[in-house]
Amino acid sequence: MGSEGKRTSSWTTPSLSSESASPTAVNFLALPIGIRKKIYKRVLLVSHPLYLSQEPGSRVETFAPEKPNRWLAILYTNRQIYHEASAALYGTNHFQLVDTTEQQVHLLRSFLDCIGAANADSLSHLSINFPVTESIHGQPGRVELREDSLQTLQLLRDSCTNLSTLETLVHSKNSDVFKTTDDSLQEALSLIDARFKGIPSLRKIVVRFFVYDGVPSATAKDIMQGLGWVLLSGDRDEHSG
Repeated sequence: MGSEGKRTSSWTTPSLSSESASPTAVNFLALPIGIRKKIYKRVLLVSHPLYLSQEPGSRVETFAPEKPNRWLAILYTNRQIYHEASAALYGTNHFQLVDTTEQQVHLLRSFLDCIGAANADSLSHLSINFPVTESIHGQPGRVELREDSLQTLQLLRDSCTNLSTLETLVHSKNSDVFKTTDDSLQEALSLIDARFKGIPSLRKIVVRFFVYDGVPSATAKDIMQGLGWVLLSGDRDEHSG
């Protein structure tokens, strides 16, 4: 990542100039792997999501307002520690894509390309836009996933093989499905759930609402809870009541 002291920096993976460990690193590597993993998690876990964004033609940027100084220094120690610590970095932190437009799929693809296949496999917790459905032309009452939403879920299925928690964000630009008739809503949510279930590693689906004005309705809540989804409002966490 970028220079020390900045809250926003380009998301890059560290490069290593040498595979030889320093004396300190040798002593550290003498510790059992279970202890090393606990240390990696203690050092690299951030208490809030890591927010990812990308301007056109630029690299992926990360915003981590509470990251410690020299947060990623341990990754630069040597090659073995880099690989072990990277698994903890990507496996324990929560990454949130902040693009609310149809271009979010490009941000996700850029991020996964940047971190590489091994680190993508380590990801366990991601936040994305709630998938968008649209009517099928010539088939009244039938819906399908919008292409960008379909591509996003396919990327997660194919590239994030250990993704266990997927948080989806509902905002003003993707909440129309919650304003349709009950029958249309049921079909759309069932379709989305089938796509979620197509990601084998998923264990938890969270839907977080940043819109109000009667969204979600009581019917929508019943459908989603019946599907086993966790419903949250705004920035409140699951323990805030």
